[in-house]
Amino acid sequence: MYFVNWQKDVTVEELQGRKVVIKRNKPTKIFHEYLLLATYTLVSILLGHPSSPPILGYKTVENEGQDMRNYLSKIGIRTPLLISLSDSLLIEEYIEHGDLYRAFSNRKKHDLFSLAFQAGTLTGKLHNAGYAFIDNKSQNYLVARDNSLLRIDLAFIQRKNSVFPQSMDIGSFLASIIDLDKSCYNAIENGFFQGYSSETKHGFPYLSIILRNILAVGFASNKTSMLENMFINSVKKCTLMD
Repeated sequence: MYFVNWQKDVTVEELQGRKVVIKRNKPTKIFHEYLLLATYTLVSILLGHPSSPPILGYKTVENEGQDMRNYLSKIGIRTPLLISLSDSLLIEEYIEHGDLYRAFSNRKKHDLFSLAFQAGTLTGKLHNAGYAFIDNKSQNYLVARDNSLLRIDLAFIQRKNSVFPQSMDIGSFLASIIDLDKSCYNAIENGFFQGYSSETKHGFPYLSIILRNILAVGFASNKTSMLENMFINSVKKCTLMD
C-alpha cells in the first residue's frame, strides 16, 4: 500500500500491538539524494531560475521531526503520528487506505476531483506560508479512513517562495499522475488546480507545466497516456509570477 521509495525501505510491521510504518535508509540513499538535487539545480539553471537545492543531512531528519509536523498541523496540513525518529530510521502510524496515487487509480471519477482538490489546497497552504515541498508527488499523500489527506516524506521541505520551487511542487504532482487515462488525469488536474487557486488566489506558477513535462518522463509507466495528457491545454491554468 506504500509507494516504493528511492531513499528508504518501507515496511508495515506491528510494534507493541499496533500497526506502524517503518522506513529504514537504503544503502543508496545518499547517492539518490545527490542525483535528485543535482537534477533540481541543473533544471533550475536551464529554465533561467537558478535555485539552490534543498539541504541534505541534518535538515532532512529535522524536517521529519515533531517541530515541523507541529508547524504543518498549525497551517492545516496533517501528517501521520511520529513514533520514533533517528538518522537512519523513521517510524510512523499506519494509515490503512494507502497513498493517493493508488486511490486515484481505483476510485470512481467523482472521487478524483475531491481528493485532488484537497491535495491542491494543502499545496496552496504551504506556499502561502512561504515553504515548498519540492517532492510533491501524489504518492507522498496518504488517504485516511474519512477520505482526508495526510502528507508524508517531509525531508525536502524548504523555506522557499520563489517561482521555481513552487512550480516544482505543481509539476511533480501532475507528473506523478500523468500516466492515468485522459479523463482521470483531466479530473485530477482540474481538482488540484481549483484547490490550489482557492488557497493562493492565483493559478499555477508559470513554469509548472514545463516541469510537469520534464518530470513525466521519469514518472510515467504508461507513455501513451503520458503523451495524450501532455496535449491537454493546461497552460491556461498558469499565472505569470515574480
